[in-house]
Amino acid sequence: MARLKRWTTGHAIAAAAVLLIVLAVAFSMPYRLPALPGGAMPSRHVEQVLAAVNGEQKTLMLPYTFRNLPPGTPISISFPVETREPFSVLVKTVYAPDEVAFNGETVSTYGTKGTYPSFLDDPPTTVRVYTFRPDPLGNGENTITVTYDFPHDRAQLPVAPFAISNISGIFRYEFMGLMACFFLEAFLALTGLALVLLSLSVYRLEKGRRMLQQLGLFFLAVGVWNIGENDFSVFVIQNPVLLYTMAFAGLFFVIAPLYGFALTAVPFRWRRLLTTVFYASAALPAFALLLQLSGLVMMMQSLFFFHVFHPAALLLLTAALIHEAVREENRRARWMLVPIAVLCVSAVVEVLNYYVFHSFEFSLIFLFGSFVFLLLMLVLADVFLHKDAQMRQAYERQQHESELMAVRLSAEKKRHDMMMREERRLAKLRHDLKHHIALLTSFIADGDPGRAQDYLAELSENIRRKTSVPCCENVAVSAVIEHYAALARQDGIDTVIDTDVPEKIGGISDTELASVFGNLLENALEACRRGNGEKAAFIQLKARILDQRLVILMENSLFEQPRPSGAFYHSSKRGGQHGIGLRSIADIAEAHGGTARFEADGDAFRSSVILELSAQ
Repeated sequence: MARLKRWTTGHAIAAAAVLLIVLAVAFSMPYRLPALPGGAMPSRHVEQVLAAVNGEQKTLMLPYTFRNLPPGTPISISFPVETREPFSVLVKTVYAPDEVAFNGETVSTYGTKGTYPSFLDDPPTTVRVYTFRPDPLGNGENTITVTYDFPHDRAQLPVAPFAISNISGIFRYEFMGLMACFFLEAFLALTGLALVLLSLSVYRLEKGRRMLQQLGLFFLAVGVWNIGENDFSVFVIQNPVLLYTMAFAGLFFVIAPLYGFALTAVPFRWRRLLTTVFYASAALPAFALLLQLSGLVMMMQSLFFFHVFHPAALLLLTAALIHEAVREENRRARWMLVPIAVLCVSAVVEVLNYYVFHSFEFSLIFLFGSFVFLLLMLVLADVFLHKDAQMRQAYERQQHESELMAVRLSAEKKRHDMMMREERRLAKLRHDLKHHIALLTSFIADGDPGRAQDYLAELSENIRRKTSVPCCENVAVSAVIEHYAALARQDGIDTVIDTDVPEKIGGISDTELASVFGNLLENALEACRRGNGEKAAFIQLKARILDQRLVILMENSLFEQPRPSGAFYHSSKRGGQHGIGLRSIADIAEAHGGTARFEADGDAFRSSVILELSAQ
């Protein structure tokens, strides 16, 4: 577990990249070696076809999109294949049932009612490969007919060119054309999953954990969305309904984690508005899923709303970052502006491509925009996490110093109350002095000097008696030591205190002294409390001024070996982070030209601190 904690976002990305490279080689090798049995044949496109719609026939060039036909209208696409050898045909259908016939005989149907979930009005998009075996003694003239039913949820039916080859050639045709995109999508999905797992198992800082988690969910959503849309995915995941769900779930959910990451990383002035958009972006995908399951609105129809919502949300986030970067001079907003702007531009261009340009069949533009965003965030994520760790450490250190100050004030208040009680007791003794003198005189007059001596000794002891004796002249150090020494003695810990710290020490404040002694004793007390009672626990503290140096030596029982971390040790408190107390001691020692050393040796933990004193 200690080794796992040294992992970073860079390690997670590297692991995902190596895994994807191995998978890419494993997939591609069989189809790059034509000497293998069934080696890939060259593929050719079928672009010119004969289409029949409502009894009318016409010649079309593929790709072609049929528009605004009544749902269920049959559309027949026919084309000839002249060969006597077996061949395979790649057929893609987009949310439409189809029937494939060879030389007038039906060989397969897809998307008939009952073959897909009832909450879908149309079957999911899929890509299938059909193998045909012509009569080797025939004339070699064959006809393939694919009949589509116009979908219910869409106002258009795109028909892609058909590809003809053998099985290996078809796979290579799809693999070589979509391989880069598929593995980029898988890389983003695996990277996102790695970041989510990394956030749960490695980072202890709450803010850093949320940032990694939200960033991982964003890349996971982008990867899942594009895998669901990629035609090559059918060869890997032969479940069109699952791919349909992946595509729309990833697309609908993609904005929510991005907003969560931005809200965690940057302190926005527009926080209330952006938080509202964040909750909306998280709730709307669930609402779209409920509409799909109820049969009221298909996800394919909800898509048009998200085509507006997502670019608008990214434009709003970009505007908020510009406002923070320019008007508020927010450094984090400046760092985030370029990556978010890249995503925003890619999303807007993606929507324009979908409705206007039709240059790509799936979300290639936003996919590469997300990859650029990933590259930029590799740098920024580590910067953000480092800054947050520093801020968290500073906060914990201040909190720890505040606790020590409270201990010091409490101890000083107890001492003040004790001194006031002692003063009142001595005042009463002085008031009663005349009675004591009269009593002593009577003893002497009665010829009983022994009794007078006993009474006088008892009276002197009462005057000198105090509740406690300061362990040193420095009030702040004495207060802190007495506090922790009292706690140790209550727990039955053998405590030896031998300190000689003057009231005034040149160049070192009482607050720093209290912090050093308080941290040493607090750590020692915590270590001793972990004993099981079989061995006696002890604390020994010594402090002296030697050659213009304050030398502090501490030794205490050790029942559990601490895990080293450089010159320090992981604390047994605060979730196992680097010991705040030890680091604070080292910083104070360094600030005063001294040193601090800590050693875990068998059954004892030893600390030595040296502070250089300035001339007073």
